[in-house]
Amino acid sequence: MPTILPPWPHILFGILEPFSLVLGSLAPIYDLESFVAGQTPHADPPISHPSTLAIAYQLGNLYSLLFLLGVAVLHTTTEPKVIRNYMIGLAIADVGHVYATYLGMGWDAFVDVGAWNALTWGNIGATAFIFFNRLGYLAGLFGSARAPKVASKKE
Repeated sequence: MPTILPPWPHILFGILEPFSLVLGSLAPIYDLESFVAGQTPHADPPISHPSTLAIAYQLGNLYSLLFLLGVAVLHTTTEPKVIRNYMIGLAIADVGHVYATYLGMGWDAFVDVGAWNALTWGNIGATAFIFFNRLGYLAGLFGSARAPKVASKKE
């Protein structure tokens, strides 16, 4: 089923974001220690505490869940209100994601953008980029979702 999103939101939210979520879900499976240590810049290698391992794998699983929900909502709904509400929920979660990263980093590391590693850029930079695009979509800057036209039955 084709999406009801305009082109840019479809590319960003319907293709690029799900792809990044798949990569995020595979990262702890591929290299768990780097995934955990890379969540903040200048992190010491983590202690392989069972709780740390469980949390990292759970985060990867949540990325998988977000991927599945995004594909399900954005590629199957014919209701613009569903997409709007989905985007509002994700925008709120984007703020929470950046704030959680800030809490783990502290102010000095948070504002030292030059020292950010790739995961920090993903957790803060990419999330902020997507957040502002969500706000742009919700404000109508890229157009709006359009319900499919219902073919009238001629008798």
